[in-house]
Parts: sequence; structure tokens; C-alpha cells
Amino acid sequence: MTTQRIILANDSRLVREMLNRIFLKASNLEVTREIDDKNNLAEKIENAEAEWVILSLSSESEMPKWIDNFLNKHPQVRFLAVSPDGSQVKMKSLQKPEKHFINLSLNDLLYILEKQPVKLAA
Repeated sequence: MTTQRIILANDSRLVREMLNRIFLKASNLEVTREIDDKNNLAEKIENAEAEWVILSLSSESEMPKWIDNFLNKHPQVRFLAVSPDGSQVKMKSLQKPEKHFINLSLNDLLYILEKQPVKLAA
């Protein structure tokens, strides 16, 4: 199984640390970068090689608008936005419509990260 590289860009340091510890136990998940300031996040992840970006879901429960433009340039990247209380998760990629999950378990989250390959058009 291919290693999935992850950028953690959550507002909460506690959430980043918790996710990092959990991902360390998974054999095919690797946190390659942690970002604590979401200002200009698109620029900060532009050259990072990662399959996933996990960020905080805004209080309006919407994915940031810049993600669509980013995905057009980087179709291999997928985004997961997690609500501050962890009860909601939204997933977005270029290939699939945005998905909204409520009350995911930790096992569900790991399954998504490990088993959602990106299929790029030939």
C-alpha cells in the first residue's frame, strides 16, 4: 500500500498533535508538514508534495473558496476539513463532489485517508 502524505493545517495545536500521534501509528500515513497559520494557506502548500491536506472547517461549515482553484492546479491533492468539535468532516477532491460526514469514528477517518486513491484522467 502506498504511503499517503498529509499536511496538517488545523487551527488547533491540540488537534494537530492528536492527529499526528494517531497517524504515526498507521504504517502508510505520514505527516509531512504542520501549518499553524492558515493565512495564505494555498501558497504555503503550493509546492508541498502531499496527497491530503487536513484543515479546520470554518464556523460557517464551508470549505474555503480557494480550494477549487488549487485543485485545478493540483488534482492529486484531497482536502479534509474537520469541525472544531470533530463532529463534522467535509472531503473535497477534483474527481469527486464534496462529501459531508457527520460523527465519523477515528477508524472511519483512517479508512478514508488510507483507502481513497486519486484516479487521474489519462
